[in-house]
Amino acid sequence: MELILPFLLIFAAFYLLILGPRRAQARRAADLEKNLRPGVELITTSGIFGTVTRVEEEEVRLEIAPGVEIRLLKGAIGKFLDPDAGGTDGSASTALPGEKTDESGSGSGPSSSN
Repeated sequence: MELILPFLLIFAAFYLLILGPRRAQARRAADLEKNLRPGVELITTSGIFGTVTRVEEEEVRLEIAPGVEIRLLKGAIGKFLDPDAGGTDGSASTALPGEKTDESGSGSGPSSSN
């Protein structure tokens, strides 16, 4: 019995530190894949804002400005900006840092702290 307890503690720590976060990450990736469709606004992991125009097997076409489209791997998608898309956390806002937001979540310009 004395030998089993340390192994159980090691297994529990391994699960909490390694396997639990991996499962959550896989769940978020599956959620992202399921909700990815044309017209959804998102932000990439490198900070580029855009709207999905086309979804292919391993890549996404993203319009970052009128008439400017880039290709991205699906793994480069950070989070959805459109709350109706049901993204990974649904709490993303389009307000930039330093901007005040009203109740609707839209930015109202730079905040004045003077």
